[in-house]
Amino acid sequence: MIEFKNIYFIRNGDILIDDVSFKINDNENWAVLGPNGSGKSTIFSMLMAYTIASRGSIKAFGIEFGKGNWKDVKSNIGIVSSTMDKFNDVLSRETVYEVVLSGLKNKIGIYERESDEERGITEDFLKAYDFSSYRNKHYGNLSAGEKKKTMILRSLISKPKLLILDEPCSSLDLYQREQVLNVLEGIKNTNLIYITHDISEISSNITHVLLLKSGKVLKSGRKKDILTDDNLKQLYNLDVNISYGRNGRPMIEIL
Repeated sequence: MIEFKNIYFIRNGDILIDDVSFKINDNENWAVLGPNGSGKSTIFSMLMAYTIASRGSIKAFGIEFGKGNWKDVKSNIGIVSSTMDKFNDVLSRETVYEVVLSGLKNKIGIYERESDEERGITEDFLKAYDFSSYRNKHYGNLSAGEKKKTMILRSLISKPKLLILDEPCSSLDLYQREQVLNVLEGIKNTNLIYITHDISEISSNITHVLLLKSGKVLKSGRKKDILTDDNLKQLYNLDVNISYGRNGRPMIEIL
């Protein structure tokens, strides 16, 4: 489904992404874990062409970047990240219903009347995710967690093949974080890439993990094989112990 091959990203002579290669297959949900500044967001912004690799190749859904219509790739990807903050002035004036509806139209802002079909799809979608009670609330008045959930639903409503979540729980309190993670655990028929620096956010439906350090792949593979004491010691330069809670999520203890 997605393949990065020998990817470099060089800026002002500095190598920020250094020979990164990995492959994500259908029916795999990946967590991307690493310290701040390890290149997590930079690598996956390349799928949306927000960042262009200096060298290497990227293939997604059978199309190689630069050799096919990348708009077809982007139309199959949803993304929730801080890049959307630049649209806050528009989003803040809209209701939750309008923000989620805009995901169907693949636009920021609603500038035309929705069809009966679009209205029905949006209403049913809000109901399916137990968010109908927020329908008429303005996005600008929501809590941080409610905003994240709204943006996740906006990305999901168009049924993308892949959803990229770039640190969606940063700045959220414990309750809000759990609300967001509960939404993600219920997602079906869309593959996930969950970017984080917090191991406790890796939900039970994550199947694979990519460890990044200083712009390089430290390890990648199945979750239980990668989330080991030794691997995370290399990642964080700390002695740690990994265990799993009853919810299937990993926990880290500093020794």
